[in-house]
Amino acid sequence: MDRRAVVVTGVGVVNSVVVGASPALGAWLAQPRAAARVAVGHGRPAARLPEATLAGLVDPAEGRRLSRVCQLTIAAARLAVAESGVDPACGLGLVVGTELGDFTSTIAFADGYLARGAAGLSALLFPNTVMNTMAATTAIAVAARELALTLNVPTVAGELAVARGFAAVASGRVDAVLAGGVDELDPLVAEMLDALGDDAVRGEGATFLVLEAEAVARARGAAVLGRIDGAAWRSLAARPWGVGRRAESRAIDEARRRAGGRVPGFVYASASGDAERDGWESRVLAAALGDVPPAASLGALLGQHGGLGALRVAAAAWTARSGLLPDDAGGPPARVSGPGLVHGLARGGGHVALMVSAA
Repeated sequence: MDRRAVVVTGVGVVNSVVVGASPALGAWLAQPRAAARVAVGHGRPAARLPEATLAGLVDPAEGRRLSRVCQLTIAAARLAVAESGVDPACGLGLVVGTELGDFTSTIAFADGYLARGAAGLSALLFPNTVMNTMAATTAIAVAARELALTLNVPTVAGELAVARGFAAVASGRVDAVLAGGVDELDPLVAEMLDALGDDAVRGEGATFLVLEAEAVARARGAAVLGRIDGAAWRSLAARPWGVGRRAESRAIDEARRRAGGRVPGFVYASASGDAERDGWESRVLAAALGDVPPAASLGALLGQHGGLGALRVAAAAWTARSGLLPDDAGGPPARVSGPGLVHGLARGGGHVALMVSAA
């Protein structure tokens, strides 16, 4: 079956460091960011988005009835749709990736019952205890009436959402998909994760991309920000929440095959401060690529969250256009060329690879 070319036409980012569409993200990526390094060391959380900033991105009526993580999702989704100029009425799908969902509302709902019994159960909070609440509220907010999918996976939620959105557009299932990820940084949840042995540096935010069939996007005169040439998701053998021994990567091989076998000139990896998992990813990349090209992850700067994988895809499109790769240590960007590989690997073996190039 012939597969359609898929391009990125809109980006929306909402986190503690970047708020805006692709120009805002590009401006941040292009400059040294030593002063913006927000997280160092075991489990230390990155900064939360100021409430005043979030309040300025959503309607006051929405702010009163929607949970905070839903507001993050809607704000980023609207920024991406606005930049793209896509008409949702022509058919827009939605794929949302998240690690934790609306855990804050779930805790509040449970606390109400524990404090007052059945009388303490909140009908307003209950819908937010469902994992797909962000997708449901966002589909309404942006009038996305085609397929809607929520993916709940550790570490690779954002990358996987973009990969699944790419597959839906490439196969002809839909002409356009809004795909990305989101997580909220709740202090209690961060403490719980740390107690469970989660070594990743935690952050919060949402990033969404509008993915379109290239022929459809160019026919309507859309500005193209980048192209996804291939994507694949697989699994590497590992115990639940464990790190595996195997380093051979079918996902990278398949993504490269779909991209015509091109060799990536740079990598956006999923390093998050979890030393064991990060080491496993390094071995996987070395086995697949030999001499691993220059790499960045942005994890130490923004903290691990469901939106970070999608942000890396947007950043890879920017790097392919500009030839600049950010330095995770905060120094000036490095000069690179060619297409990029966006790679995600989770404890337990979840594994995603996307090849991204300039349009």
